Parts: sequence; structure tokens; C-alpha cells
Amino acid sequence: MKTVQVFLVMLLVVTTVKAQKPKSTRNGLPITLSLFSESISLPTFRHLQTGGLGLKIGTELFYRNRPSSQLIQTLNVGYYRHPRVQAGLFVSSEFGFRKYVGVFYADALVGGGALLVRPVSPSYTQDSNTGEYRKAPATQLKFMPTINAGLGYRFHHRTTVFTRYELFGEMPFREILLPHQALHLGARIFFN
Repeated sequence: MKTVQVFLVMLLVVTTVKAQKPKSTRNGLPITLSLFSESISLPTFRHLQTGGLGLKIGTELFYRNRPSSQLIQTLNVGYYRHPRVQAGLFVSSEFGFRKYVGVFYADALVGGGALLVRPVSPSYTQDSNTGEYRKAPATQLKFMPTINAGLGYRFHHRTTVFTRYELFGEMPFREILLPHQALHLGARIFFN
């Protein structure tokens, strides 16, 4: 039930932003939706089936929009649930380049965001002065660096379907980075 509520709130935010966009935009802004499989591991495809599922909703801003290439910035909001470990709600932005070859394209993006994590079991932090462990808050705000690459197909009406492999981190995690990986399947839809 909570997953449905989070999805509805994210959908409301995206449609509100779309409703406030001026009509003078020549090409319109797309809405990007993707479902993804997430796992907490180093980059290996073997562990993608052992994690959780998530949803990502966003849009793209175009700094350069040519028929053969695009320079883009994404704005995203998403949620994932790893059943035995944690649930995460995030807001992120990425910069990237997309190259078209006919109806196919490849893209690469790098960025960051804020990740609100709620662990399934209690976690503890160590006091730097005394060395004692104390129970950490139930929700924790983390920095989320991202890097990803994808392949897609563009239909004649500019709607695209894509798959994307994403690596993202959870920082700080014991003074370093906890690596996550995600495999996205999604669509980008233009509303004019």
C-alpha cells in the first residue's frame, strides 16, 4: 500500500510540473517512466535478480537538441524497495549525451542526488569520541552519486523505449560508499 501511495505522490508532482510549463516550448518536455531491478552489490549482472524493485519518474531538459545528438539534463524522483535490507526514496539530476544512429540511440549520464533510506532492521553509528555504538535514526539522508549508460529505440512520433544500466552509491556508509546497481526498462513520452 505504501508503494502505491509513493507512486501516486510522485505522479502528482510530475503532472503538476507539466501543467505549469508554458505552452511556448517548441518541442515540449518528455515524461520518462522506468521500472528497475535494484541490488546492493559491486557491478555484476549476477546479483540483479537478488535485490528489489523500483520506479523512477522524470523529465529531460535539452541544452542541445539536434536530430543526431542531444545534450541533456534529467530531473528524477524515484522509489525502490529491497525487501530484506531497505527502502529508498530519491531525487536526482544527471547530465549526459545521447547519440542517435537512425532510430536507435545510446546515451551516457553522470549526476547525483539525495537518497532518503529507511533500513529494514535497526542500524547503529559509532560515536567518534567514545567509540560507543548508538542506534541510528530510522530514516537517513544520504548523498547519491550516479553513473549510467543506456540503449534505446525512437518511434516516428518521438516516443522512445529504452534499457539502462545504472550504478549509484549511498554515501556515507561507514565513511565510504555502499554500491548499488539497477537495470531499467522504460519509456520516454512527449506531450505537446
